[in-house]
Amino acid sequence: MHNFFRIGGVATDLPYGWIDKCSDFCDYFLTSIAEYQKLITRNPIFLERVEGVGVVDVKEVINWGLSGPMLRASGIQWDLRKVDNYECYEEFHWEVQWQKEGDSLARYLVRIGEMIESIKIIQQALEGLPGGPYENLEIRCFDREKEPEWNEFEYRFISKKSSPSFELPKQELYVRIEAPKEN
Repeated sequence: MHNFFRIGGVATDLPYGWIDKCSDFCDYFLTSIAEYQKLITRNPIFLERVEGVGVVDVKEVINWGLSGPMLRASGIQWDLRKVDNYECYEEFHWEVQWQKEGDSLARYLVRIGEMIESIKIIQQALEGLPGGPYENLEIRCFDREKEPEWNEFEYRFISKKSSPSFELPKQELYVRIEAPKEN
């Protein structure tokens, strides 16, 4: 969740047993994906409805400014996480999922492949999860609000901690990311 991250760390430490539950979910989800593929991917009725349907070729994808699975299902092997190496994606081994056909089946296959690659990334992140404190104590050098709302009585016992507040120069900022809610 976006409200979990803080400059210098995270809001709270992971709950006891969370890593094991996450790892178990990854195993369960990979098994589920294999089951989905068995039921759907080679199903003749499904294939008849999606193969060759809704074809978007490379030229159209570029002209329309499509990205993500739409782009990769039309033959362009391009993923911003690999191109820009933002966050820590370059630390993980994963493959860009893409297809050439540009039809509904290709988009389905890209998304199925991306679910598998996402689980690989999560598993690698779990293996490399460092121990130690969840908060960088050096962050205290930033000016904090004297009396933030989170210090009031109603908020004291719900484990919420405010982010450090500090003044940034006024400017415009644009950041591009790979996100699940794309065109």
